[in-house]
Amino acid sequence: MLYRMRLRASSLVFGGAVSLATLVLLYQVLSLPPETHPPGDAKEMRSLESRLHRLENDIQSNHHTIQEIKDLVRQLGSANIKANGLLGPSDSISLPNKFARNSLNAMNVNDINGQEVPQKSASVVIHHNKTFANIAQDDCIFGQAAASPVDIQMEDVYNILKFDNPDGGAWKQGWNIQYDESQWTPDKKLKVFVIPHSHNDPGWIKTVEQYFSDQTRHILDHMVQRLPQDQRRKFIWAEMSYLSMWWDQQPESVKDVVRSLADRGQLEIVTGGWVMNDEANTHYFAMLEQMVEGHEWVRLNLGIKPNNGWAIDPFGMTPTMAYLLKRMGLENMLIQRVHYSVKKHLAREKSLEFKWRQIWDTGSSSDMFCHMMPFYSYDIPHTCGPDPKICCQFDFLRMSGSGVTCPWRVPPQPITSYNVKSRAELLLDQYRKKAQLFRSNVLLVPLGDDFRYVRAEEWDNQYTNYQKLFDYMNSREDLHVQAQFGTLADYFRALHEETDSPAGEEQGVFPTLSGDFFTYADRDDHYWSGYYTTRPFHKGLDRILEGYLRGAEILYSSMLGSQSAINTPMPELANLLMSRLVVARRNLALFQHHDGITGTAKDHVVVDYAKKMLESIHNCQHVIQQAAHYLLSFEQRSYNANAGSVYYELGEKFLEHNKLASHMIVALRDGSSVPIVIYNPLAQRRQELFTIRTSSPYVEIIDSKEKMVPCQVDPVFLKSEVSQTMFDITFLVDVPALSLMTYTIKAREPGTVNPKMVMFSDVIVRHTVAPTVPSVFNVIEEKDTNPFSVQTDQVEATFSSNGLLQAVTRQGQTIPVSLEFVKYGVKNNRETSGAYLFLPDKEAVPVDIGRAGVMLVKGPLMSTVSMQLKNVHHVVKIKNSPGVDGIGLDISNHVDITAEHNFEFAMRLNTGIKNDNIFYTDLNGFQIIKRVRYAKLPLQANYYPIPSQAFIQDKDFRLSLISAQPLGGASLQSGQLEIMMDRRLNQDDNRGLGQGILDNLHTSNNFRVLVEPRISTKESGPAHDGPAAFPSLVAHAATNTLLYPVYSLIPVSKVGPMHSSWTVGGELPCDVHMVNLRTMLDPPSTTGAQRLQHPAGKTTSLTLHRLGFDCGLKSQGLSCSTNGGKVRLSEVFPNMFSEQVHQMSLSMLYEGVDMTKSYTLSLQPMELYTFRLLLS
Repeated sequence: MLYRMRLRASSLVFGGAVSLATLVLLYQVLSLPPETHPPGDAKEMRSLESRLHRLENDIQSNHHTIQEIKDLVRQLGSANIKANGLLGPSDSISLPNKFARNSLNAMNVNDINGQEVPQKSASVVIHHNKTFANIAQDDCIFGQAAASPVDIQMEDVYNILKFDNPDGGAWKQGWNIQYDESQWTPDKKLKVFVIPHSHNDPGWIKTVEQYFSDQTRHILDHMVQRLPQDQRRKFIWAEMSYLSMWWDQQPESVKDVVRSLADRGQLEIVTGGWVMNDEANTHYFAMLEQMVEGHEWVRLNLGIKPNNGWAIDPFGMTPTMAYLLKRMGLENMLIQRVHYSVKKHLAREKSLEFKWRQIWDTGSSSDMFCHMMPFYSYDIPHTCGPDPKICCQFDFLRMSGSGVTCPWRVPPQPITSYNVKSRAELLLDQYRKKAQLFRSNVLLVPLGDDFRYVRAEEWDNQYTNYQKLFDYMNSREDLHVQAQFGTLADYFRALHEETDSPAGEEQGVFPTLSGDFFTYADRDDHYWSGYYTTRPFHKGLDRILEGYLRGAEILYSSMLGSQSAINTPMPELANLLMSRLVVARRNLALFQHHDGITGTAKDHVVVDYAKKMLESIHNCQHVIQQAAHYLLSFEQRSYNANAGSVYYELGEKFLEHNKLASHMIVALRDGSSVPIVIYNPLAQRRQELFTIRTSSPYVEIIDSKEKMVPCQVDPVFLKSEVSQTMFDITFLVDVPALSLMTYTIKAREPGTVNPKMVMFSDVIVRHTVAPTVPSVFNVIEEKDTNPFSVQTDQVEATFSSNGLLQAVTRQGQTIPVSLEFVKYGVKNNRETSGAYLFLPDKEAVPVDIGRAGVMLVKGPLMSTVSMQLKNVHHVVKIKNSPGVDGIGLDISNHVDITAEHNFEFAMRLNTGIKNDNIFYTDLNGFQIIKRVRYAKLPLQANYYPIPSQAFIQDKDFRLSLISAQPLGGASLQSGQLEIMMDRRLNQDDNRGLGQGILDNLHTSNNFRVLVEPRISTKESGPAHDGPAAFPSLVAHAATNTLLYPVYSLIPVSKVGPMHSSWTVGGELPCDVHMVNLRTMLDPPSTTGAQRLQHPAGKTTSLTLHRLGFDCGLKSQGLSCSTNGGKVRLSEVFPNMFSEQVHQMSLSMLYEGVDMTKSYTLSLQPMELYTFRLLLS
């Protein structure tokens, strides 16, 4: 009786709620506000479209409301509801050993109720409706438009350079510089700025903590003591990671000294990033994150805004960094490590200072003023002028008896009244020669090196002796020189004062330049293309952490936004979770260091980085599950927050810093149901196949609308055998943008599963003995030696008899795509391949695979071809999905080369594409640049970084290789594309590391191969032959789904009454990517006895990127649209954040335009935008 009364009451609640929702919807339709556009047919159409779009949103909103009411009714009407949660004893998930191969909860399918139950699937064919993005025609214009012309295009420079290396004399890589003293006069003096600096690597030979303890803290201690002694002394500092460590140990009085030094201009914070990031392997998400982390620290603690970039040690330079700095509000930048032939060429042209423009910029708004240092290194012997033997004599650390010497065996002399004339004239001669390489009379002279100024004596010796030299030079009017210590700000200020017109514009003094500075060589044929791949395990871990951090940031900010919207803030929960986010942010930022993600640190330092990243992944997973639990909770107003609780485990578990992730196993009992929450961190709807591991093959998948979803059951292969207790369940998830959706896994009795909804794959074996598999699977041993094919509605893949990819068919067109594995040896020279350098002995040779066993697991949703070779377990997956994962082929190479000696291992695709010597690679996942293979360059010089994708194309096809981890690659012949996967090198390459690379780990390299036929329309391809190109929308989506996968959350405790779904509200157009939604920090504060080091602020940073894309390739698998870059934040966040919005610089230092949330933003292609949102 009580149950019936509950049901009757719940029915009344449901009916009334549906009626109310209908009335609300009708009211909203009738009261849509009129548009304010001027009259006209086109405007009226846009007005109607806008109103329809809002109506769709209202319908969707009401649908979610009704769905939530249904959820409530269902839970009220459940006879077995428990006050403390939905998961009662029969549904609980017991996970005593969920990662072990034989979970205590798992059941053996060959022994259920004491009998063997064979379960074969009927032959089921699944077809999906094809979807295409709706692309506005005007959105195709940008991809065809030519960039604005520049004075120097780096491809043109490469075309004319000989890349020879004649001996230039004192300046080995240059020439004998001459000058005429009459070029300087009393009114036109040579202004010299000597810039003391100390380059502090946050990890390399030592860990960051070891360096800080042994060296860095002493440098900063002496800085606050020595700089105030003379206001003419200057110093610059770049690494906020170290400055923050030191800052936390200082009393307020010392902090005030630092602030006053910065205010007076004696100390300049240059760049202001957490680290000086690598520029080849880094993704722009992490580049931006490490800069934001640094700038936020500077703003909160020093109250200043960095204005000048300083990148003296990254091994090659990207225009992406110039773009980011420009859009952060910086005005100038300095770079150092560029190919010696390029430096020499630009020096001859007096073009070492230039306005660096983006290759896709159709105007000049991206121009960033850049100074390139001209000589071999940033150390003191290579910075005062062209002769290192002389410059070394002015490094006063190296005076006799110091223990540090000059390689040229002429030590510095203390400056006295007796020698100051001769020493000053000798040094000034170097300054004057260096000045001949530039277009102004303002000269920059760095004074420093790695971990300099550790000892008080060096501060005294350098500053005292140089001041004597300056005083003498400046006292001699006939020398026409003004020399002083300076900062970067001092130098660039003087430079622009000399070269700017009265109106503030440069009078055409400096050239414009576009392109990048890869691949770097410091001498001879020593190209630094090895580090693009070195330590690929850790490069992959970096991308995994980026995905988790971004996912955690977005969900955490959404949680705070939801709490604020209902006026129930939970500061304790927010601050405790923020402390975890800060650890993850800073550890990710730390690894972007140019000896971190590059793989060029000592073994024990790499371990330290890996442990920090592992801790950070754990922290991000914790934040995700905490935020998800709150957002799905019925009782948000009375939410019982416990920041330490674990409500969900994520679907992959990272147990050790040197091991690949383990799959979580959903342990099912008879009749149990387990709700799995799927989190989509992208701002577009996703339809894609998702796989979860269970202990039983007898399951049903139910979506949030209580509809059964077809699924495929596959065996789990564990090296040489098949698990009898674990099964992979694959099904299609359909997840709105930025949402949490619940799919329920129901355990069924054997024999009761619907064979049309639960399909068991076939296991087809070639060239090997069939494994013992659970009896639910059908095993077929094929003796056939012919090629075989796997086909879906979207793609057909043909494999050779030995199991390697041979051809791909798309849209009825077949193209040869022959996959092979190749290997390189090393040159038998004194200097050969190592952590940095790639110096192969010859062209690669194919790896003999013999007659390897081939395993084909074939099903209606997904087919997998796998084979175990000597150094790699190679897996290709073909997915029958309506989304972008159904367009290409997923390749996983589990690489293990630990038994090899001086061995570099690559995957190569040989195709029928006629790309000649042209191919394309991305820069930092941000943009695509054209590459040319030059016969005049050695093989290693034609290798380039592939942070996320590369492609080759002709008039008919484009083949893209999308990579989930940064690696090096090349197109060494027409139709060919290869990517390096791991390197094992037994020796050091003489670049300072002092060891080979012998700590290789079992590494998973994951790729997606897209074959895209070009469509015959006027939009097919660029109408120019410039350096920029653009991915298709499908390639953009494929890249984002690899980097930012859907995450599964598996309940591990009674989670309480939960909604079946949550969504942020709206989605972004196809070509707008949400880079991050990041809650900013408030200044450290003290509440009672508690000191909050990282309190969560009320400000949220939203960064959007409008993608440039190529319209000449179909946008199949997408269900979104483009609209000219129009975005209304009120539609994306209808229920979160206040109406007030500010556009900001990318790192939140500078305020831009004020607007409201309902304002229609118009985003330009390729541009990044940051907005400041405030909690309600």
